[in-house]
Amino acid sequence: MTHHILRIFTAFALTGIFALSSQGATPEEARQAYDKGDYAKAVEIYQELAKTHGTSSALLFDMGQAYTRAGDLGHGMLCYRRALQQNPSNSQARSNIRYIESRVQDGNTAELKGKKISVVPEDPSFFTVLKNYITRRHHTNTWATWSGITFVLFCVCLALYIFQDRVMLRKIGFFGAIAMISISVLTLIFAFMGAHASGKQDEGVITAYKIELKSDPSTSAKNVTSPLVQGTVMQIMDTEKAENGKPQWYKVRLNSDFAGWIRNDSFEPI
Repeated sequence: MTHHILRIFTAFALTGIFALSSQGATPEEARQAYDKGDYAKAVEIYQELAKTHGTSSALLFDMGQAYTRAGDLGHGMLCYRRALQQNPSNSQARSNIRYIESRVQDGNTAELKGKKISVVPEDPSFFTVLKNYITRRHHTNTWATWSGITFVLFCVCLALYIFQDRVMLRKIGFFGAIAMISISVLTLIFAFMGAHASGKQDEGVITAYKIELKSDPSTSAKNVTSPLVQGTVMQIMDTEKAENGKPQWYKVRLNSDFAGWIRNDSFEPI
């Protein structure tokens, strides 16, 4: 009997030890590695945390900082842009994106070696700016919340119009109901637009140290213009897939001077 109890106790003890040992990395360990200047270790821990617990805007931001400090502006930009996707109000990520953009532009300008071509993305049209404001500057849940609030206000205004006898209050209810239902429908449309845009990968980041675009999706194709450095954000125009269905080449565009094909091991969609 005593031996049986001892075996049960030992089994529970071993189970507890294995459970503790399998907890894996923690955010605190990543922060400690970062504070010590071991940015590669910090990146490794953040990647493990992302695989185990999923990503968040805060985790992606911290990972972006570790990558940037390690000198990997490509993956740093990728993390910051993804952090901004998950939380458009992450002002720190937006600020760090601007910092990397300035360094990337300086690097791309240096690679021109005096050539008179542009390394700056083309100015977007008014409608593109408006679409980006709706889908990227505000989270889908924000638009959905506003849609719900204005629908409740529509019901209040409708009740005011139906149940009030005073002419002024009925007018306020009538016109208020029209305004609130219009805003509710509009913000609901914005929420659907944001949800659609979040699932669409139409931009990506060059993660290779330096790369030249190809005229065709082939390693033997001729190079297009000057090299571009890591961290350059490109529009995705088309995709060439391998036999397994995974993207192998991306047709990308920076502006009218820089458009071509890039391999998947040098480029990653946001």
